[in-house]
Amino acid sequence: MAFFASDEYQLLPEGPCHCDLFRDNVLFAHPTADETRLSGFFDFYFAGNDKWLFDVAVCVNDWCVDLATGALDNARDDALLRAYQTVRPFTPAEAHHWNDMLRAGALRFWVSRLYDFYRPREAEMLKPHDPGHFERILRERIKVAPVHCN
Repeated sequence: MAFFASDEYQLLPEGPCHCDLFRDNVLFAHPTADETRLSGFFDFYFAGNDKWLFDVAVCVNDWCVDLATGALDNARDDALLRAYQTVRPFTPAEAHHWNDMLRAGALRFWVSRLYDFYRPREAEMLKPHDPGHFERILRERIKVAPVHCN
């Protein structure tokens, strides 16, 4: 896609990113019966300097989807994006390219899961995940008309 080779892409805000902030990489504490707090996150294997929009898209593609279909769960998606944007609103360019990043995040994890599934490495802690999950997510992101976040 031409966008990822463009000056506009190069100018998107960037900085330290986890790039793999899936539900299974986050810990929560329950100090009281009525309270849940984020207590930590781990698995920094893919961490680095990247576009913040990509990091958010990776999160949304895991935390805010219907697991059976890969479709976005609009209520969770809206809640996550509203919370994020109270701290750091998207720039106009980020809002315009939101769907591009959702697709990029889905493609990135589909390809990596295909690789791990068909070319497994010897690793005690590595369990290949179903690549079909992110194929479904990518197909959902492709068939949906571009969404621009505001």
